[in-house]
Amino acid sequence: MKILIVSQYFWPENFRINEIVELLRSKGHDVDVLTCYPNYPEGKIFENYKRTPKKYNKYFGANIYRVPVILRKKSTKFDLFLNYLTFTLSSILIGSFKLRKKKYDLIFTFATSPITVAITSIFLCKIKNAKHILWVLDLWPDILKELKIVKNKIILKILDIIVYFIYKNTHLILAQSHSFIDLIKKKNYF
Repeated sequence: MKILIVSQYFWPENFRINEIVELLRSKGHDVDVLTCYPNYPEGKIFENYKRTPKKYNKYFGANIYRVPVILRKKSTKFDLFLNYLTFTLSSILIGSFKLRKKKYDLIFTFATSPITVAITSIFLCKIKNAKHILWVLDLWPDILKELKIVKNKIILKILDIIVYFIYKNTHLILAQSHSFIDLIKKKNYF
């Protein structure tokens, strides 16, 4: 299969999605990754990456396509908002240009926070006529409300509408636990 992984975080950052790409490649799948420049968790681009960026263009044979973002910096709410927003915009505009000649059977979203990374996947699924799989690692907007990151009810409602749109435009949702699945079902996302 031809698979595109969309993740705001990827090697040399240390996330589980790195192992998934390694596994998919070992099974013979053609894998590309759309991500941004590595800057998690420090909020600045990794020094090794800056010195030799070409060294980070492939991972176990998977092609890596990186797009620019406003860095996380000190990870204030505003810094993170800009980082998340610019990844979505940059991955749609620049990412779709970089991938313009590519065809995919499947687009897989690694949805740590923010889940909005899936907006890119949905856009690309529409133009590439591909299926979408979403791996949910945080329940949005619930996690933002529980951690008191967002208290404004209007913003939470807008985020809930965005999450509803994402789930409705996904062919398969993978979740971290049965309790996640129960909460997703409870909200009538299906």
